[in-house]
Amino acid sequence: MTTINKSLWDRLSEYINNSNTILLSTHINSDGDGLGSELAMYYYLKDLNKDCRIINPTPRPENYSIIDPDNIVECYEENFNPWIEGVDLSIVFDIGDYKRVGQLKEYIYNNCKSICIDHHPVRDGNPFDLVIVDSDAPATGYLIWKYFQYIEYQKKSILPMKVANALYASVVTDTGSFKYQSTTPDTHYMAAHLLESGIKGYKLQSHIYEQRNLSFIKLLGSVINNLKYSINNKIIWIVITQELLNETKSSYDDVDGLTEFIRMIKNVEISFMILEKDDNSHRVSFRSSGNYIINDTAGLLGGGGHKFAAGAKVNNISIKDTEKLILKDLLKKIPGEINEY
Repeated sequence: MTTINKSLWDRLSEYINNSNTILLSTHINSDGDGLGSELAMYYYLKDLNKDCRIINPTPRPENYSIIDPDNIVECYEENFNPWIEGVDLSIVFDIGDYKRVGQLKEYIYNNCKSICIDHHPVRDGNPFDLVIVDSDAPATGYLIWKYFQYIEYQKKSILPMKVANALYASVVTDTGSFKYQSTTPDTHYMAAHLLESGIKGYKLQSHIYEQRNLSFIKLLGSVINNLKYSINNKIIWIVITQELLNETKSSYDDVDGLTEFIRMIKNVEISFMILEKDDNSHRVSFRSSGNYIINDTAGLLGGGGHKFAAGAKVNNISIKDTEKLILKDLLKKIPGEINEY
């Protein structure tokens, strides 16, 4: 069960009821949780006859087209500015760090009231007028589902199909198909409710997880051949450079899930991936088996996240120095030696 105070749901309803034009968004490189949350909220707001749009800082990954059959999700363009400037309310989902909306931040936080709904801890000094966060929730979409329960959306208890599909994508992706420690009895009750609403779970999971391009397979093969690891094999990591992406004809979408994949190797406690971006920065993602907290390590790089799943965007530090900083901290948690690399 969520620990969200009912007064927060009431305040959310008040903000929504007092707004006519509402912008929904999520973080750069959107995932199933961010997309599922905003799509579910979008269809609810349209039922209220709100002027509403989903505008994200980066394009929607193709494997999530199944939950966006109406092509609602838009990627920001400058010609959207006149509409954005007339927005009464912005709601941002699954964001963690409010800056992760990219270039949208200069528009959506300054012109209107803003709300954050999330299951990541929110950074201090954020610009939100209302913060609704439960770090124990399995997904942001779970919080949307709880809100819909609270306001008795669809009193017959069966959610509209497009809403149910979006929420299922949210919870199934952020729980690793219900494998992660954040999965609770209520998580399964949510899934049962969505199945009762008529969703085809196998179809959704097949479209999300079984649509890999050949470029991903080539990238995966290279990753496996170039794993870096500690002597005791409890720490394992990969570095994906622009050169490697070009060699395998891969895209940023193809790296999704690789950090979790290598964490599943026997005896591995912590995995991380360093992804070189084309703007002279690199992204780091961490996964833990659950015995060691890693969001503090991400914090050393200016990032954050959950205790066992976190990340950071790094500027002005080389990939080699980033590796050294990470390993120095991780070896305090899991003593050992690192293979030469």
